[in-house]
Parts: sequence; C-alpha cells; structure tokens
Amino acid sequence: MVIDHASARAFLRRTAESLRDAAKELDDHLGFQRSLGPLTRQEGPPLPPPPNAGRSPPLTAPNP
Repeated sequence: MVIDHASARAFLRRTAESLRDAAKELDDHLGFQRSLGPLTRQEGPPLPPPPNAGRSPPLTAPNP
C-alpha cells in the first residue's frame, strides 16, 4: 500500500509539472500573439482591386 501511495504521488507530481510547463508555454505563445496583434492590425478592411485589374478586356464575338 505504501508503494502504491508513493507511486501515485510521483505520478501526480510528474503530471502537475507537465501541465505547469504546458500552461507556461501556452501563456508565452499567447503573449507573443497579443504583442503581434497591434503590429499587424489594419485601420480598416483592404480596398477592393480596381475593375479589370490585371485582366484583358472581354472578348466579343464577331458580327456576321
């Protein structure tokens, strides 16, 4: 019974350490994302391209 208790405590300690490390990594990642937000945010949506930008005029069928 004592061995089971010691094993369980060790397992819980390792699990808690893993969760703590994962939470810290996630917090670091989200902090980095938050710091990038103001740098990449635009004032408004991008403007649409001008009509026929980069396209040739439509082809018309010859009149017989």
